[in-house]
Amino acid sequence: MSMQVEFPFLRYNLFYYVYMLSHFASARTDRRYRKAFDALASKLDDAGQMVVERPHRGLKELAFCAHGKPSVLATRRYETIVENMSR
Repeated sequence: MSMQVEFPFLRYNLFYYVYMLSHFASARTDRRYRKAFDALASKLDDAGQMVVERPHRGLKELAFCAHGKPSVLATRRYETIVENMSR
């Protein structure tokens, strides 16, 4: 599994893994999941925005998934994860 933030979700990677498992209560309480969540949270910039580390090759020129830049859409997806964690 790639430990980079890939957006949009096209392959199995850290962001996709944490997002999908955030929908399951049993996963959210697992220490391995918490470790992955913490790894993803460490990818936020100082303003709390998710930074795309590995965009899709064909989409890398688009602002919502530009390499090394904060992404509003990726941040919204991360906020969904945080909401799921509070259930």
